[in-house]
Amino acid sequence: MLAISAYMFLLKNVPPAVATSYAYVNPVVAVLLGIGFAGESLSLTEWLALAVIVSAVVLITLGKFLIGKR
Repeated sequence: MLAISAYMFLLKNVPPAVATSYAYVNPVVAVLLGIGFAGESLSLTEWLALAVIVSAVVLITLGKFLIGKR
């Protein structure tokens, strides 16, 4: 119930691209939990993929600030 309430709050108060960016971060969180709790290991390619995903979410989130500084 808390998660859906937070999601609805975000949809009303931030641009949709920012509110829905959680969907891209969920796999990253799942992988990090797997590393932390299940002892899984990642290859270099997988670490790079995680970095690309996180970078994309950061760009989506900060996009309007970066464009506004032109």
